[in-house]
This record gives sequence, C-alpha cells and structure tokens, in this order.
Amino acid sequence: PIYAGAVKTDGTMWVWGYYSTMPVGAGGYNYSSPVQVGLLTNWKSIQIAQQAALALKTDGSFWTWGISPQGSLGNGTSNISYSSPVQIGSTNYWKQVSGGGDNNFGIIDVT
Repeated sequence: PIYAGAVKTDGTMWVWGYYSTMPVGAGGYNYSSPVQVGLLTNWKSIQIAQQAALALKTDGSFWTWGISPQGSLGNGTSNISYSSPVQIGSTNYWKQVSGGGDNNFGIIDVT
C-alpha cells in the first residue's frame, strides 16, 4: 500500500496514491493526484497507517476509516472495511492520533 493524505489550510482533507485492499476515502483507490475526501472544511490533521487513515477535526473529534482487523479502528468492529470516515467515541478531547502496522492510537487532552 502506498498512499498519502493532507489537510489544506482551508480545512479540506485530501488523499492520493494506491491501496490494493481498500478505498482511501474518496470512492476509489488509485489516484495519481490529490482527491478531496467529502466536502467538510473542519479537518485539522490526517495520519496514514498501514491499513487505515486517522483524522482529527478542529472540534477535537477523532475519525478513522479503512480496514479494522481485530478491531484496530477502535469503533467496536472487526474485519469490516470503511471507505469514509467514522467517528471514534463521542468525546471531543482528542489531541493527537497516530497509526502504524495494525495498531492505531489516540491521545486525549485531559487538562
């Protein structure tokens, strides 16, 4: 899998590249140029993991999509593929997210 993502200064989220086993959030999986994910303008950051993408919104909510082997997306499902972002939990205190391999992590700001 080779793909990337970015958030523009206007708050829109973009992805591009090739992923052989799942969509990258824009209705397909092979893009040579950036493609916008949805129409929202309140994205703060995106992190690309091996089988998933993780994103934060400006309101502090945590969103993810991709493949969820053994529940790695954190939304209570296993072995289900999501082609668009789904919210993780209901709190808006997420400060940072990170992913790698089959593991995804989030840090909550409790101050």
